[in-house]
Amino acid sequence: MDNLPKALLLDLDDTILDSYSDPDMAWLQLCREFAGSLGDVTAEELQPAVMQARDWYWSDMERARLGRLHMLQARRGILLRALAAFNVPDSPLVTRMGERYNQIRVEAMRPFPGAIEMLRQLKKTGILLGLLTNGNAEMQRAKIERFSLAGYFDHIQIEGELGIGKPDERAFRHALSALGAEPAEAWMVGDNLEFDIRGAQQVGIYAVWVDTQGRGLPDGTTVRPDCIIRSLSDLGKFIIRD
Repeated sequence: MDNLPKALLLDLDDTILDSYSDPDMAWLQLCREFAGSLGDVTAEELQPAVMQARDWYWSDMERARLGRLHMLQARRGILLRALAAFNVPDSPLVTRMGERYNQIRVEAMRPFPGAIEMLRQLKKTGILLGLLTNGNAEMQRAKIERFSLAGYFDHIQIEGELGIGKPDERAFRHALSALGAEPAEAWMVGDNLEFDIRGAQQVGIYAVWVDTQGRGLPDGTTVRPDCIIRSLSDLGKFIIRD
């Protein structure tokens, strides 16, 4: 890592922002809030069913791609699958539950400690910075505006706006083209092994995995990051030079 990159691509969720690090607790909170409106279903019964439905929903790549672009619809789908096990029919209540889950997630979202300061320092290096994020255009733009992130980046690329997202190699190539950089001149920094790391490496980009939980590579994965860090702040030891 002696040669600094010309361009640095950064993921948003769970790299810069602590967005989804503890979704189980958010679902449990939702179940506790709404269990009394679901007949005889208790929160303790509902939560495992929701977890199973959630894991099923996001396990399919194409379903997940569409779900990222329509998060309320995705969360309604998860809830409907879970509630079907208790013979609870579809109703406006399910939509309210999906909306409330979105609200819980938004309320809990924060930049990781030191992440904003790291962006400030990176901006001063002269390295071209690109934000490369999957998801719904309106939701992702709202996060960028809420935390005043736009000014740090030379290029912002959102799946819902471009129509292409990670790990599609076209998403990486489009970002590089916008920054005027070749794959060998760029690094990708992100938390998702498949979307951020494998996706970048297939194009020839140096891939830095952010292991925010400190758990190491999961058993069975074939993805091998070029570098592993615990937080975006750790990037400074490689990039920031006095």
